[in-house]
Amino acid sequence: MFGLALLTLLHEDVAIAAGASLISVGTLNIGVAALALLGGIIAGDLLIYCLGILSLRSAWLRRRTEGPLLERCKKALDRNLLPALVTCRLVPGVLFPTYFACGVMKVPFVRFILITLITATIHVWLLLTLMTSSLEAAAVEMQAIGLAVVLVIVGLRTRTMRCAASGLWQRLYRAVEPHLPAALKGMPTPHDIALPGMPVVPAGSKTIGFAERIPPLLFYIPLVIQWFALGFRHRSLSLPTAANPSIEAGGLLGESKIQCIDLIGPEARQWVAQSRDLVNRADLTEAELAAVVAASGVAFPLVAKPDIGWRGIGVRLVQDVADLKRYLSEFPENCRVILQDYVPHAGEAGVFYVRKPGELSGRIFSMTFRYYPHVVGDGRSTLRVLIARDPRAAWKADLHHQALADRLDEVPPEGEIVRLSLVGSSRVGGLYKDACAHVTATLTARFDEIADAMPGFHFGRFDIRFESVERLQRGEAFTIIEVNGAGAEAIHMWDPDFRLGDAYAVLFHQQALMFEVAAVNRALGVKPLTAMELVRFQRRQQNLLPLYPASN
Repeated sequence: MFGLALLTLLHEDVAIAAGASLISVGTLNIGVAALALLGGIIAGDLLIYCLGILSLRSAWLRRRTEGPLLERCKKALDRNLLPALVTCRLVPGVLFPTYFACGVMKVPFVRFILITLITATIHVWLLLTLMTSSLEAAAVEMQAIGLAVVLVIVGLRTRTMRCAASGLWQRLYRAVEPHLPAALKGMPTPHDIALPGMPVVPAGSKTIGFAERIPPLLFYIPLVIQWFALGFRHRSLSLPTAANPSIEAGGLLGESKIQCIDLIGPEARQWVAQSRDLVNRADLTEAELAAVVAASGVAFPLVAKPDIGWRGIGVRLVQDVADLKRYLSEFPENCRVILQDYVPHAGEAGVFYVRKPGELSGRIFSMTFRYYPHVVGDGRSTLRVLIARDPRAAWKADLHHQALADRLDEVPPEGEIVRLSLVGSSRVGGLYKDACAHVTATLTARFDEIADAMPGFHFGRFDIRFESVERLQRGEAFTIIEVNGAGAEAIHMWDPDFRLGDAYAVLFHQQALMFEVAAVNRALGVKPLTAMELVRFQRRQQNLLPLYPASN
């Protein structure tokens, strides 16, 4: 394995061919070979980049890398960094001078390493796949693929080619769209989406974005790569666990949700839904449960949800003590459950708040309106038919059929809104819309007040229910139902109108900001979790999720 990594320093493609041969005869596992090859290639790329930087110590070379001509070259390389690095990965003989030039011209390290990681991963995967299936055909196929990619990259740098490609794509899409499965179409809503207190989403709006159609494991690869790059820069891959010192693991994962809520002090409790926790025991009687609910100040109907949760799994609206007892009978024993007042407002939002340590006030980095999954009755069609007709509901039809199995043949009256899920998570088909334009100075000041009552909270998302957008903008008539720490997302990027590049830009910015906040806390004496401690939190959460009862 180590020898294979070293061989990449002499010739990458020869090393990959050697790895493919070892895989073919059963000497090496494909995963181990890929890891060794990728590690060797990245190490070699970084070595060339560092050689370029170190060369600047030579006064002779420094004199020859200064001046207007070299400055123009540097700007050109910066503008065309992605196509340049992709091209040199595919075209023999240009990798060393290009990567050396990146070091000499001080191309930003994070951009360089991210592009290098992505291109190297694709390069290794593609070559290993081709070579392990047909060693003889691999060279010919790769030459054809490399030539085609280079021609496309060069061609798309011209305005004429870009216009021609755009026109061709539009014509091709119009021809193919009628034959595509529903999940791959633009899926515009056939009617206005109008929930009380929320802005209307007009008919014809896209309901499923491109980012949502990418498998999650594939979608998050660039963010994992950025995480490693940021971890190397800050010398800690688990640094984000220091982002919120008062929350377990910084709220990155596996944290107690009731502890996050209880972090809000008495001066701001008026903005929080009444909540209490309960350790589930098999011997709890209905009388004991009724006494617990009465003493807590929570009233039926109430929301029961896991203390350690994720994306609305296990969240259920319970109507009375008997219903609560049934819920707990399906809940893992000796685990903590939260009982919370049900907030009936249809308006729901995720407010992502950031305040760096030492700052007097923070900012709302992101705000998102969540439209819970629903259909509208027409007085003629069954619930099953209405779900099939609605693009977003049909996308998650299996979940809705399971949750509403005893109601699928009902015919809702005309105009009646039938809620398909208690939670508005995208996991169950909730629609997210960018609400950053609705953020006001008054609303930001309100969340500054709430954060003032939360010692050690700097970075995370408040999930709220609200009466109306107008009152929310005035910092009024909203209720916090959950507090999320460093593991929360700026979910406005899931708006179907967001382009994929814009969505990634938001998440890259959020992740970089998270590391910055945590780095300041570390400098103030906060210790991040070790990797093993973080793994324990992750395992605890992952082991619990499959045990929770179904949501409703």
